[in-house]
Amino acid sequence: MNTRGKKSRHLIKTLVAVGVALFFFIVLLMSLYQNYDFLQEQHMTFSPVQFCLSLLPLVLSYLFIPSMWCSILGSLGVSLPYRKAFCIQYLSHLGRYIPGKIWTYIAQSYLASQAHVSLAETLYSSTILMCLMNLSSLLVFALSFLVWDIFTFFIRLQLVSLSFLLICLLFKMHWLERGVNTLIARITRLSTKLRCNSLCYTPLVIEAFLSWSVFAIGFHIMITSFYTIETNKSLIIVGTFSISWLAGYYAFLVPGGLGIQEGIQVYMLAFFFPLPISIVIALASRLWMTLGDIIVFLLAAALTIQENRLQRSAHESYL
Repeated sequence: MNTRGKKSRHLIKTLVAVGVALFFFIVLLMSLYQNYDFLQEQHMTFSPVQFCLSLLPLVLSYLFIPSMWCSILGSLGVSLPYRKAFCIQYLSHLGRYIPGKIWTYIAQSYLASQAHVSLAETLYSSTILMCLMNLSSLLVFALSFLVWDIFTFFIRLQLVSLSFLLICLLFKMHWLERGVNTLIARITRLSTKLRCNSLCYTPLVIEAFLSWSVFAIGFHIMITSFYTIETNKSLIIVGTFSISWLAGYYAFLVPGGLGIQEGIQVYMLAFFFPLPISIVIALASRLWMTLGDIIVFLLAAALTIQENRLQRSAHESYL
């Protein structure tokens, strides 16, 4: 009876999650349909070649995250090869599109255990990495405000101060470590006192911004594949994407932030672009990111298959 109740609750949560995502997408698509004449007047031309080229910087931006994870694990005394970290990160990455958000961490913890990384070490290092990426995305959003021409000089000055405060937080993350240990202990009941004593956050902060910089280049190329914009407007779009991505990440009910992320992005872009253009940009961003997720997943799967074949060949030759 208990098992049947759990299955029912899971089914209800899944249906609600899918319903929320569908609702937002239907609203956006209906708005596009109602403004079809306006879009025709814009004479937008789509360049498939340029769109495909934009995927290269996107995939390159993904390469920094496994390196950052390896550095965090290394400070805990865990040696994990970059190739293995890449495979673990991106074989589990698509789990975020499953309702509940927990599936990514379950898959990541299982794959990491195969590489002799304990559950506590995996959760601890992944949480530190998540906090670092979240703070960097907030900083990208804050910095993008500096090119928002709807603000006065005084407000921009305040935003500069906020940006510097976020930079200080990024370089002073050691205060988070005790909180992460407490959180893991309460959720998993694992008694852990892990500390990143030897970890220098400065290289990680630099890597996070390099990742966002490469991402921004790819994003600009993708947008200009169908709509001509100035560089400062492109920076605004990246900023709105960073905060909408963060909101979608914490929308625990909706898988991958589907619908929530697009809704927030459209709302913010509407300050600078006509509503139909804002919707097209948001939907194109989702398609672009999903393709990037699939590409890195396939790369991770191919590397894993190759490694398993090499291990089997080595074992057979030894016998």
